[in-house]
Amino acid sequence: MQFDIGHRTDVGRRRDHNEDYLGVFEPELEAEIAFRGRLLVVADGMGGYAAGEVASRTAVEAVAEAYYHDNFSNVEGAVARALTTANEMVVQEANRDAERAGMGTTIAVAIIWRDSLVAANVGDSRVYLLRDHKISQVTRDHSWVAELLAVGKITPEEAMRHPMRNVVTRSLGGHAEVDVEVYPASELQAGDTILLCSDGLWGMVPADRISRILESLSAQAAADALIAAANEAGGHDNISAIVCRLLGDDDSTEIEKTEMLDPIELQDTQPIPRV
Repeated sequence: MQFDIGHRTDVGRRRDHNEDYLGVFEPELEAEIAFRGRLLVVADGMGGYAAGEVASRTAVEAVAEAYYHDNFSNVEGAVARALTTANEMVVQEANRDAERAGMGTTIAVAIIWRDSLVAANVGDSRVYLLRDHKISQVTRDHSWVAELLAVGKITPEEAMRHPMRNVVTRSLGGHAEVDVEVYPASELQAGDTILLCSDGLWGMVPADRISRILESLSAQAAADALIAAANEAGGHDNISAIVCRLLGDDDSTEIEKTEMLDPIELQDTQPIPRV
């Protein structure tokens, strides 16, 4: 399979610095790609000034280092160990400086391995899959609101405006141990699009609009348009997106499909001044 991958992170319109960090990792050797696959990661840091960005960058780099050096027998186990190692590294970095005490990060991981997707997360950064015009959330949020929603105490509409919607129940950092959730491998097919994003995107842009943007543009143009859409909606947080589309053998990775966009959506691909 061929891949069209785009990514972008943005500070948003309300924050003065970006605590998100993302990574797209692909081994140089084809044999290594066949064995370990491609790794996509989005992290959303939190903590005191600058501590969140230290946490997110530390986590992403630690996951990549640990995953690609793991002599694994199964991908799911390797991902879980990589996230556990990342937690240890974030805790170590926090202990180096009193101003970083308590820093942490959410994280979402996608491994594209042998035509399959293996996803994992800690916190409320998400992995989505778009297939046949239908977008579905692969990961499960580890948040206070998600737990209330799961037991029926609030409705999806109430969840979107709940005062504790930003409170996560799991994160990397802060504790010596972390509960990592890894999802079973699912088979991919040509035309599938994978999206990894922080809550600065999914919390601002409805799923149906995310789906339309993903279907209407090449991967990089879609990543840019998703960031612009979140900013247009208020840009209350840092925003990050990785878009990965699986192409058929006859598809081009460079064609930008703009003919499907209406004028309003075309404006979303342009930079938006921050306020």
